[in-house]
Amino acid sequence: MVDAVSFKTRARTIDHLGREQIADCPTAVSELWKNAYDAYATTIGLHIYDGELPIVSLVDDGHGMSRQEFIDKWLVIGTESKATGNIVDEADRNGLPIRPKQGQKGIGRLSSAFLGPLLLVVSKRRSDLFTAALIDWRLFENPFLYLQDIEIPVVEFHQREEIFGFLPSMFDSLRGNLKGDGKDSARAVRITKAWDEFDKLEASEGKPSTRGAMEHVVSTATFNVNHFEQWPLWQGESDHGTILLIADIVFDLEAQLDSRVKAEDLDAAAQAKERLFQTLSNFTDPYSDEDNFSNGYGAQAFNYSVTAWDGALRRAVISNQREFDVRNLEDLEHVVEGTVSDLGVFTGRVKAFGRWLEGDVVISPKSDVSNRSNSKVGEFHLRLGTFQQIAGSSSHPPEVHRKLLEQSLKYGGVMVYRNGLRVMPYGREDSDFFEIEKRRSLHAGRHFWSNRRTFGRVALTREGNPNLKDKAGREGLIDNKSVKVFRDLVENILMKTAYNYFGTDSELQQKYLPAIKESRAKEKAEEERNKARASRRKRFRGNLKKYSPALQAYCDELNALIIKVREASLDAEGEVVSLRDKMLLLKDQSRDFSLGEAPRNLGTLEKEYEDYRYNQRQAGEMLFTLDQSLTSALAILKPKSPRDVVFSDINSNAAFLQTRLRKWNKEARDILDSEQVRIATLYEESSKRYHALTLPLLDDVEYERISLADALERLAIERDKVDSDNSEIFEPYISAMRSLQENIDLETLAAYGMDTVDEMREELDRLHSLAQLGITVEIIGHEIEGLELAISEGLDELPELAKSTKPFSDVKVAHEMLADRLRFLSPLKLSGPTFKVSISGQEIMQYVNKFFGMGLLSKDTTIASSEKFNRFSVFEQPARIFPVFINLINNAAYWVGQRSSGQQRILLDVVEGKVVVGDSGAGVDLADQNHLFSLFFTRKVRGGRGVGLYLCRANLAAGGHTIQYATEDKFKILPGANFVMDFKGAVYD
Repeated sequence: MVDAVSFKTRARTIDHLGREQIADCPTAVSELWKNAYDAYATTIGLHIYDGELPIVSLVDDGHGMSRQEFIDKWLVIGTESKATGNIVDEADRNGLPIRPKQGQKGIGRLSSAFLGPLLLVVSKRRSDLFTAALIDWRLFENPFLYLQDIEIPVVEFHQREEIFGFLPSMFDSLRGNLKGDGKDSARAVRITKAWDEFDKLEASEGKPSTRGAMEHVVSTATFNVNHFEQWPLWQGESDHGTILLIADIVFDLEAQLDSRVKAEDLDAAAQAKERLFQTLSNFTDPYSDEDNFSNGYGAQAFNYSVTAWDGALRRAVISNQREFDVRNLEDLEHVVEGTVSDLGVFTGRVKAFGRWLEGDVVISPKSDVSNRSNSKVGEFHLRLGTFQQIAGSSSHPPEVHRKLLEQSLKYGGVMVYRNGLRVMPYGREDSDFFEIEKRRSLHAGRHFWSNRRTFGRVALTREGNPNLKDKAGREGLIDNKSVKVFRDLVENILMKTAYNYFGTDSELQQKYLPAIKESRAKEKAEEERNKARASRRKRFRGNLKKYSPALQAYCDELNALIIKVREASLDAEGEVVSLRDKMLLLKDQSRDFSLGEAPRNLGTLEKEYEDYRYNQRQAGEMLFTLDQSLTSALAILKPKSPRDVVFSDINSNAAFLQTRLRKWNKEARDILDSEQVRIATLYEESSKRYHALTLPLLDDVEYERISLADALERLAIERDKVDSDNSEIFEPYISAMRSLQENIDLETLAAYGMDTVDEMREELDRLHSLAQLGITVEIIGHEIEGLELAISEGLDELPELAKSTKPFSDVKVAHEMLADRLRFLSPLKLSGPTFKVSISGQEIMQYVNKFFGMGLLSKDTTIASSEKFNRFSVFEQPARIFPVFINLINNAAYWVGQRSSGQQRILLDVVEGKVVVGDSGAGVDLADQNHLFSLFFTRKVRGGRGVGLYLCRANLAAGGHTIQYATEDKFKILPGANFVMDFKGAVYD
């Protein structure tokens, strides 16, 4: 006799199919989000609320469920709708295009059990009533309870607020699953017996009672209005959607509430936060462009977020606002993107070392790919990008490289997406599906790609890749033949692009990397120069602000001493010695007003620095006068003991030197002590850094989240990175200390290097400006000549009656003066005559007198030349000689004209076979003498362009002649500025 017997299902089957299948909390959340996506939601939010019993709400604006759908579908495990691929009615798509189903097993809703045991579901379709159900998933942990004995309270109502009136009765109904509800005595007996057996089992295993925990949660859980307020339907933004409210949440969600994390759980909470962020921050594909969306690779109109609430205070944990997306990826220096056909052939484009390669790149598979329906992979899209690990080898600027390193920690990893939604766990730090790090362990340079330093994804579609299916627990793809081929295809692309374009064996690296390294080295040097320049400027500005009032007071004190000396009789030795001692004391103080080297570009400090230098000159002149006067007076008095006077000066000078030495010694020691503390701190931080980065790997290895080989490779990579960072800190520092030990003046070297670079850059800018100026003069000169000729002819053709008038006479005179000016400008023209002639000093004076005789000089200014100058001659182009003297005399005329009194003279002479042009003006300040011949450098208050002296030197240099500012007394023919010119081949008869 054959009996027909059916399966009986224990309640625990639901726990096996749901909570125990899910790997972790983030994966559970992603499954519920996918369900919302399948329900055509455009907004999904996870909100974590603090309270006596923390509660989570998952809200969406999907099409929702009616009461019947909830009973017939949501409460039925393994429904047929997703398995059969039925198309969702257009009315339920909320105006969106058809979305490929993301769920495959019909058990995704059970993921909510992983987040917390107590679940309140409220849902509404557009044209139906509200439906609500209350579930405690711990009911399904009891191995002695039959599934058919568990009853889920379900209610239906019209208005949203009615849910709060139904909750007490729903909780009562839920408690009936612990002891029965009095309606079915046989069920009550079975339930009571099942829980008694479960209590005994848990007690024997030393576990707390599940029934007791359920009774506690059911009694204390409170769902209130605050938990519903973020639901779009509750806010009136939608008339359909679903909300899941979960109480007694898992640690991973509670860890997002900073106020609830205990001190001993800080490390575990940090890991939970990191894992949630890594998994959900890129839930939808951020690396798809418009073409990808049109081909079904992207997910559109789906916004997601995770928010933590501390009372009314909210903190965004995750949102779909992209910090790194397809645009950022395509800005990386290395990019591979394209499509892999169903035959496994990659066709796309490659960017290497910041340059897109011309034409399409084609990469064939290692072997033929099967196209059988049950094992084919199908077409998929790939977009990956990365950057050089070391900043000095990267085509990215240092600040961009630093940003990429930070972003790689948050968003790096090769992910996999199906129709725009992420396939877990690919892309997480502990997942290396394409064995990138395994290959790097063999040869990091040759294989190049790094899992955490790579941004991007492989994009699949359900229709195009039907054999690439998720595992039941959503922890990756089922490891069938198609998946193996899929992985081989991607790995082949990674290896060949590394070999051909990015890695140490590629020609492109050998071609471009040296230039990139050189460029980065220059940029680093420039950065250091800018830091040093900023430091010098800051120090100079501080000194100027600090010393300016002190210097003014010092000048006042010197002036007071001068008045005292002027009024003293200076005929008593004691009085003279006393005054001289005061003068020497003030002279010692003058060393305290050194500002250091002034920046080349003073900017807003120009006027303040001019005033400061004026006071310094005044102080120097007063000290010189006092010193000369008092020393002379002392010598006239013939002191009784000259030895005592000298000995007193020796002691005074020695005390001065000792005081300054003590000051420098203290300052140096203070800096050294500060540096010792800083270096010790750096050493301590650097010593701990490697352990901080690598110790978490111990738990990863122990719990098999990462393989031993991968862990060892990570250790080696981190060692090299930390060592590189340490060397960048300590090696330059030690080198600088050695230079100091060898008495190498680093400050002078740095200042000289910066000044040289600045001068070269300024010189280049000046040359460009001068070239443009010369071209402009050339063009305008031709135009003026043509206009002058037209005016001249026009004036000649006027009738005689017009020529006899006074206006005509005035215009004629003005025209002749303009023509004279034009003739004097002709030597400056670039395309003028290039022949050489003998030019005498007398001819130069005649040219000068004629030029400046037109009223350009003040009537109080005289120009004279010596007989030696008149007899001087040089064989040269007039265009090189005449403009030089015009510029020099024009400058001299300006500066002598600035004197309020005294004779205003300009003299041309010859001293020791060199021509000198001198004036009776104020002369050139010592600090400005090095810049006199720089283009656009001028101290003129008005009318100055800073071009004349530069042109003088350039003109003379073209013929092998030189010009310099006179610093030796023998060349100072007048007390003001004196310029000395050495003419090659000149004759001095």
